[in-house]
Amino acid sequence: MTKRTRVFKDILWVIAFTGLVAAALRLWFGLGATTNLSDSLPWGFWKILNMVGGVALSTSGFMVGLLVYVLRLERFRPYVKPAILIAFLGYGCSCLALMFDIGLPHRFWHPIFMWNFNSFLFEVFWCVLLYFTVTVIELAPTIFERFRAEKIVKILHRIAFVVVVVGISLSSLHHSSLGSLFLVTPQRLHALWYTPWLPLLFIISTMGAGLMVVVLARILWARWYDSESVFGPKVDKPMPVIHIVNGSTTGVFRHGPEGSEMPNIRSLASIAAGILGLYLVIKIIDLFANGGWEPLLAGTWESWLYLVELSLAAVIPVLLMVLPATRKSPVGVGIAAGSAALGLALNRVDVGIFGYFHDAAELYFPSLIEWAVTLGVVAAAGLVFLFLAEHLPIFNDRPPAERSQAGLFRLSFGSLQQMWNTVLTDSLHRVSLIAVFVIPLAFILMYPPFYNDPETDALVRPAVGVDRERTVLNIDGNRGGLRTEFAHAEHQKRLGDSSSCDKCHHISLPNDKSTPCSRCHRRMNAPSCIFNHENHLAFVSEDAQLAGWRPENHSCLQCHPDDSPKTAANAKDCMTCHDKDMFLAGHPRPDTELKQANSFMEAMHLTGVECHKKEAVNLDKPHLGDCRTCHESLRARPMPEPSMANLTDSDTR
Repeated sequence: MTKRTRVFKDILWVIAFTGLVAAALRLWFGLGATTNLSDSLPWGFWKILNMVGGVALSTSGFMVGLLVYVLRLERFRPYVKPAILIAFLGYGCSCLALMFDIGLPHRFWHPIFMWNFNSFLFEVFWCVLLYFTVTVIELAPTIFERFRAEKIVKILHRIAFVVVVVGISLSSLHHSSLGSLFLVTPQRLHALWYTPWLPLLFIISTMGAGLMVVVLARILWARWYDSESVFGPKVDKPMPVIHIVNGSTTGVFRHGPEGSEMPNIRSLASIAAGILGLYLVIKIIDLFANGGWEPLLAGTWESWLYLVELSLAAVIPVLLMVLPATRKSPVGVGIAAGSAALGLALNRVDVGIFGYFHDAAELYFPSLIEWAVTLGVVAAAGLVFLFLAEHLPIFNDRPPAERSQAGLFRLSFGSLQQMWNTVLTDSLHRVSLIAVFVIPLAFILMYPPFYNDPETDALVRPAVGVDRERTVLNIDGNRGGLRTEFAHAEHQKRLGDSSSCDKCHHISLPNDKSTPCSRCHRRMNAPSCIFNHENHLAFVSEDAQLAGWRPENHSCLQCHPDDSPKTAANAKDCMTCHDKDMFLAGHPRPDTELKQANSFMEAMHLTGVECHKKEAVNLDKPHLGDCRTCHESLRARPMPEPSMANLTDSDTR
């Protein structure tokens, strides 16, 4: 292992351990506390980059399989195993990232048994799951070869053609349906990226960029482990330097003796560049056919982003593969492959995230935990790729691990210098050392109570009874010390006994006569949604005695019309069904106000302060509306002299 490879692995381990901590925090605290997602922009960074973009970059498996098994281009057979490994890891990581993206990750198995034929996501799920299974079967012969299970390998090789054809079909369906998924938002997605041709553009772009990912992986592997196979043997004389000046493209590329695999790599990259050239032509035609030129020439940040994306995804790779000097250089081909991969990822982010900013009228930037999970999944995939490629015959028949004679513990501990050298050179010790430092630091940086504003996200705690009968309550919602000792029984008696409850307690939950304020106003300074849709489905299905394996799935028509999308706008008013079992007072529009509860501080102040200000005038007690009347922790401060001039006009009405 070279020093460059060791440093690269260390970086991947740091990112992977950080992502592991972020993943644990996301599962423990939920999406709200760990992400910057919103109802307007619910699809975050990890959904688009890991799921939509990740599988797009992993199409090398079905593309190389198409070239070798269907078109019989045997010179590309050495790239079948790397392509399958990339596809296996890409689709596997997409499935893993999806576990962190969905709101209820413990229900990931639902689409397997609960089929919804009207959902694009149902088809996408099954295509991803089945194609991931295909990649496992395609990768299995390489693993069994390592353990010399020859009989199993022969059986798998016999069914290889059928498996590859099934994989090609599934992957093609999957990527075209991913494009179709965004066709349902014609009014939301920006005009530069919305087009009826999205399914066609998605599948063609993945075909070209997927091949480029294999090319990039082979060049990087040669750079780190097997330089002569691509870059050629080392020469004593300096290699000639060729300057390229063609239009706006300039560069310096060195040429020496060509490696044995470079002609095949060049051919594979040329095929990919041809597909990307077709993609570029279709994109230009689409601008004319679907009216995209006007928003492109508008000079907005979206138009500039569109040009950058198109340049990276198609223009630069095609140009570098057309120019003879760059086409013959491993560096030039590597830059073309890297540009195509980066451009494809940017395209998926544009379609899935940036294209919705204008309609949502808000911006979205991933939280630190979102970045950590996304990059952590990618880093973990990179580590698994390097491990399998080093120990299995992926790029050549004799992997680097077989050529190395070093073990995990090849040095004994002696002097301090020898021990330090052992830690720095041995993989197991290096990874352990990285974990010891990275995991605690990542936990401190991303722990939600430290990461978020604690005042905004503080959950309200119920009032504590000062005495056993709870005649006096100690109200301190966030336990911040600004408490109120409230004589509840005395206050109730003074206002009219039990008939006065509705003056403060304006609503109760179904079949509940005395709902505490903190049950609805759950956050100190932020509003709370008090409608639990999941529980409501279960309650309605039980009350209506619906039948079926999942009766709650049939309860939608109890609140929503059958001939339109099921949204909050067309739901029945809550009091249509709850007029008998809920107590309601002072709500002019219960259909809207019952779904959202304002913050605890706002609810307490709107109810108590306004009432105290009115009573201050009626009883001629100016101090009654002062904060210190309720908050005894403020009473140590000197009380200002009362003055009726301090009251506003609204206070004296």
